[in-house]
Amino acid sequence: MPLSTALVRLLSTLAVVMLTLFSAAASVAASAADTVVIIDGDTLGRYNPILGHGRNGDSHIYQGLYRVETGVFTTQPKLVPVLASGPAVASKRNTVWRVPLRSGVTFSNGASFGAADVVATYRALLDPRSASSEIAAWDNLEKVTADGANVVFHLKEPMADFDRRLINVIAPASAFDFAHLGRAEQASLNHHPIGTGPYALTSLRPDQAIFEARDDYWGAAPAVRRIVVRYTADDNARAQQIRAGEGDGTLLAGELAATFKAPEYEVLSVKSADWRGITLPAAHPVAGDDAVRLAVNYAVDRKGMVKDVLKGNGVANSTFLAGFYGNAYDPAEEFAFDLERARQILDKAGWKVGQDGIRVRDGQRASFKVIYFPNRDRARRDLTLATASALKKVGIEVIPEARDSGSINAEDYRTTPIMLGGGGIPYSVDGQIYHILHSKYANSSTGAIWDNGSDYRNPSIDKLLDQARAEPSAAKRAALYRQVQKAYHAKPAMLQLAYINHVYVKRNQGYRHDDALLEPHTHGVNFGPWYAIEDWTRDK
Repeated sequence: MPLSTALVRLLSTLAVVMLTLFSAAASVAASAADTVVIIDGDTLGRYNPILGHGRNGDSHIYQGLYRVETGVFTTQPKLVPVLASGPAVASKRNTVWRVPLRSGVTFSNGASFGAADVVATYRALLDPRSASSEIAAWDNLEKVTADGANVVFHLKEPMADFDRRLINVIAPASAFDFAHLGRAEQASLNHHPIGTGPYALTSLRPDQAIFEARDDYWGAAPAVRRIVVRYTADDNARAQQIRAGEGDGTLLAGELAATFKAPEYEVLSVKSADWRGITLPAAHPVAGDDAVRLAVNYAVDRKGMVKDVLKGNGVANSTFLAGFYGNAYDPAEEFAFDLERARQILDKAGWKVGQDGIRVRDGQRASFKVIYFPNRDRARRDLTLATASALKKVGIEVIPEARDSGSINAEDYRTTPIMLGGGGIPYSVDGQIYHILHSKYANSSTGAIWDNGSDYRNPSIDKLLDQARAEPSAAKRAALYRQVQKAYHAKPAMLQLAYINHVYVKRNQGYRHDDALLEPHTHGVNFGPWYAIEDWTRDK
């Protein structure tokens, strides 16, 4: 029996639909070879250098004057010129730094890059009208000027390693008109970034951002032509998405990452200068007591915490100085795990064990809360709980309190111990410890609210930090920092526990890539194996 006209038309329509779907699937399959999908735990947007995007040169959209070299973890990595054409040159006792700029560079909107863009970006960092989140890190920068194809940085005080800070990314001068645009939070750069980098943002939703390789990029064309970043806050959900083939990589807690096996997946445990530690505010009647501050540093088994809590993904550390700072670090000044010594320090200071096992002095129980941020990472919670268990053995009660990091204010920092992470600009000792230990940031509005979170005051350390900052001799500067470490060991400010590793899972897609870099506190999809994704090459 012949087919009806209607049925013939229906079958023809279905054939067209199937052909279209097949063609689309073939197109997706063809494009998958040059596309990388990354699942991110941080919200998308805010692609604004004035609000911290790319503060360590970590951006696919923008670039900085210099970039940190990859593959160096045991010493300080070198800086590689990007928008700069060579090294920065210091004069006037390290208070003036001149940076030559690369020519032939263009922004993603077609505009040429030049000195005016660098000047405008740094002026925006310093301009109160921008309400920059980065202003505290640049408090020694007086002004920035252009001199032909050079940019000149003028400092308030000498800084011998200022050039090691020049890794934050640059946006065009046209983006910074605060008289009309207002605060950085309202700037168009947050959702419509314009940079000199190899990729441009082409699509942005709350759950997904797409970055396409620029056809007009001034450098070599990337092999990865498209980066898709999808937002999923929960660790377990991200792990499930990678297993289901919904993404090619993500950042995970160590114990989750360990469940992914080669050869399908690659797990990278990347060393960092990202510390975890608990502030001990001077205003707190227990945590601010010098004897308590000293005792707790002996009472915790940091190596045990790295092994059991961090699953080996970290390095025990107690003084913020570390091996990657070379001769500035003395391993003999690390705190040993010594419960008996901790008890003796507390006994001598008059903290006597009460009937419930918790010490008391003058009616004050040796008890304090520790706030941790569950919205940041699991390590903060787990290290807080491990600390509470450890300090109970010497008669100190720690009460963990989960709080969203966005709910914390300056008063919380002044009055309550907080489990923090840090290492904002860690590519010099000054960049790592000056804001943590110098008393100019104690209980003041000089820096960020987390700077010197313990309101620590030690005139000897202040003097050493200032001397080291100005000292042009690298050998003499290292000797000064060893003195800082020794003085800190005698009178600590915080309970630092470890430098954590950042753990990434990546599906093998046939690309070769450089090693990661020694990572700062900031980490995620712009770091790990994707830090220099524009340089990936295909296996042959």
